[in-house]
Amino acid sequence: MISKFLPKREYIIEKSRKSNHDGDPIQGLQAALDVFLGSDELTAETALIINNACENGRISFAKVEEISGGNAEDVLLLCWEWRLLVPVRSSKCGEWDDRLLVLDHGEIYELPNVVKYLIKSARRTGQWDPDLALTELFSDTDETLRRSMPDLLKKMSGLAHSNIINAFQIRRACAEANIKQSVDTLIALLKAGGVISPKLRALADVAKAGSPIYEINPCVLA
Repeated sequence: MISKFLPKREYIIEKSRKSNHDGDPIQGLQAALDVFLGSDELTAETALIINNACENGRISFAKVEEISGGNAEDVLLLCWEWRLLVPVRSSKCGEWDDRLLVLDHGEIYELPNVVKYLIKSARRTGQWDPDLALTELFSDTDETLRRSMPDLLKKMSGLAHSNIINAFQIRRACAEANIKQSVDTLIALLKAGGVISPKLRALADVAKAGSPIYEINPCVLA
């Protein structure tokens, strides 16, 4: 089980990050999003929406509409593109490529686990910091593995094409990052953390690769 709390030994890591001197968590989050979303009206509304979603892990279309006014659909499309929010509705299973994005009342959207940690650190520091988020997300795993996660993500990013990576490439990334744990166990952790999701519908690509393929959450590569 992934802990929501950061062990005391991790405070050293947090102190080394730049703090949000303004002290406004929403401004900190918006500043972090500005880096890869750009500074505009949608970014400000996105910050408010994912901040709200972070409290319960999900948010309704009605709440998005209340926060964003007439921009609810645009904001949700942006959040879906970056996998900041994913729709709860699916056709068969919970993998991202099986989710059904419906922009209407009654719909619910949820945060991948890693996004919760990205939001929380951004509110404190004003930075979008995947390395810190990964370290906090996997705080309950083996310490060596936890500290290797940022390097593993960089290796995976280098091997991926358009955020898509196969199991053989993940195995290679693990070897390059000197990770000794079972690749199957690691993939399960990355899936549970919302860092990757299997591409179940890409049958031709799976056949070509000769192994399962996965989408890396683009927001952890930003």
